[in-house]
Amino acid sequence: MKLSQRIETTRLERGELALFYLAQAGFLFKTGTNTTVCLDAYLGDSCERLFGFKRMVPLPLSVKEMRADLLVATHSHADHLDVDLLDHVKKTSGIRFIGSPDCRPVYRAAGIADERVTILAAGESARVGDVALRAVYADHGKLAPDAMGLLIGLGDVTVYDTGDTAYCPEKILASLGKVTIDILIVPINPAFGNLGHENAVRLTELIRPRIVIGSHFGMFIEHGGDPSAFLDCAKRTLPDTITPLVMAPGERLIYSSRKGIVSLETQSSQ
Repeated sequence: MKLSQRIETTRLERGELALFYLAQAGFLFKTGTNTTVCLDAYLGDSCERLFGFKRMVPLPLSVKEMRADLLVATHSHADHLDVDLLDHVKKTSGIRFIGSPDCRPVYRAAGIADERVTILAAGESARVGDVALRAVYADHGKLAPDAMGLLIGLGDVTVYDTGDTAYCPEKILASLGKVTIDILIVPINPAFGNLGHENAVRLTELIRPRIVIGSHFGMFIEHGGDPSAFLDCAKRTLPDTITPLVMAPGERLIYSSRKGIVSLETQSSQ
């Protein structure tokens, strides 16, 4: 079954969230009310055209197959705000776009009207249906000074995606405030100022989510990132109350606010 079909046919009980990994830093979330949120998806080849960064991971989902209520970007880098994807989904009525301040000129260049766009800077919030978003501190240096992390309330489940960031625990924790995180998503690549696997685990230990998912690896040779090293470090360091995961492109995690992990399945298992 194609990933687009699995997304469409996934049915959830109250309090559950489905999370599909789209490779690199990309995820698609589906709530119990069938709201879909696409975050930082890279489904084109713009990075090769722009920078010579060759795609090393086959597409789990094509731009033409993408269906979402919200398309969200933590910053404007092409592997997070994909212009090939924008060019397709902008034609879909009803879809809304949420991004950091540096994303605005990219949306405008793509011909997306300002009224379809919500811009968030650190500390700012927005709500669309049963999805609540709050931008939190991230440090992606001079590469993307407007980059943000995102705290996302998806029904009864809270997800925190750090976005691309260096290890700045005091500022990150202060920006998060007192909030319980169900699922933490962290970049495990060390290149371009990101956490790398050791700092990803150190930050996880401070935040103490129920699940931590390592991301931002494998797509480009230039980014680095070792999922095996991340899992080994996490299992040595983190308490048993935190489950570390690395997902395969196209894999689906169903998580319950009451039960924890309900299932973790690849495409081939369906």
